[in-house]
Amino acid sequence: MPLFLRGVALPFNKGQAPDADVLAVSATGPVYIPLAKEEADAPTLCVEENSTVAAGQVLCHVDRLPVFSTIAGKFIGTTMVNHPLYGSLLCAVIKPTRSKRVETLPPVEEPDTDTIIEAAAQACIYDELDGIPLADKLRLWRMAENDQAALRSILVADATENDIYGSSAWCILKEQAQEALYGLQMAARALRFSRYHITTMLPRNRRRALKRLIGRENVFTTGDEYPVTVYDDSRDDVFCIGIQACAALSAALQQGQKHTHTILTVAGDGVPASRNVRVPFGMDLEEVLQACGADPEATVILGDAMTGVPCQNTHFPLLPGITTVLVMQSHAVRTPQPCIGCGRCATVCHAGLLPYEIVRRLENMHYERLRYLSTTSCDGCGACSYVCPAGRDVATQVLNANETRGTIFLNWGGVENE
Repeated sequence: MPLFLRGVALPFNKGQAPDADVLAVSATGPVYIPLAKEEADAPTLCVEENSTVAAGQVLCHVDRLPVFSTIAGKFIGTTMVNHPLYGSLLCAVIKPTRSKRVETLPPVEEPDTDTIIEAAAQACIYDELDGIPLADKLRLWRMAENDQAALRSILVADATENDIYGSSAWCILKEQAQEALYGLQMAARALRFSRYHITTMLPRNRRRALKRLIGRENVFTTGDEYPVTVYDDSRDDVFCIGIQACAALSAALQQGQKHTHTILTVAGDGVPASRNVRVPFGMDLEEVLQACGADPEATVILGDAMTGVPCQNTHFPLLPGITTVLVMQSHAVRTPQPCIGCGRCATVCHAGLLPYEIVRRLENMHYERLRYLSTTSCDGCGACSYVCPAGRDVATQVLNANETRGTIFLNWGGVENE
């Protein structure tokens, strides 16, 4: 038994968002659907400019997988969009219309391993935890028949939502718990796992209600430390997927629905109240902020309070992997001070690293010694920066140390002297 728990206790500021109904926001301006990273790599489109498309209608195929419109509207062409997380993207531009046409897939009555993964691929389901296609994760993790490793593995739907403001996963448990459980069961079947459950840290009354609804054996309660590292009470191998991805897989298998929308939390002191909103992928963030009554002068942070990215411009599409948008009128800015050697960063590091030592080696240019400090184990959770009394951005520096790959080559004399 460890002497202390790794991680930090965060103050939850979720407000009334987890209990309120999800606000459905429809796009009134253009929606941008990513097609490629570079204009030169533009795929062959299946639709012509100025043609009307239905929600779910295929626009093109990329790596043999469909790319479809998330709304019904008119395809007016392509354009390059600069996204703060994904860089420059060539996007199809869809102008919304009053049409409500939706194209669906055939439901799957008796899904097996291959049909489950194919359904996830054809529905373009993305895991909200990391923005990776669910089908890719299932193909990577799938085990062979009679593989004993499958008996030691467990598939977990991550609905912890231990971010300070986020509550989109909690909304899925409130509105679609049974559908999410079915999607989790099908994902486990695709992997040939016999064990699965939903991991959460809901308040006690909601947790009890969830257990009554879907079965006590299907719910695991984790601690409230950030970041979550314990998704099961055994030492078996744990594989995690998002709860929204589970609900989307259920909809694809049972109703043939494609993954066109996401639920995200808009929170912070720059909005009248925290809300969970349902929006189509590709919708302009500025439209979502206006629908939530956000202060136009506030700072917008894409992502959670610990690892979010500040945005100078809010005119870009919402894409998979984004579940929280913070609107902050004011936020504390600490002036970094020299390290005092307190060791708090090492105490809270769930990877068991020595962040203060890594930063010291980096600042003193002892790059060759970084390889012995396991910098590749850092996932940038930000717990070390949160507890640093000197106000240092420790997490960013540790990630920078990882990028050195144990050495840095300095070019003092120009390209020809490298």
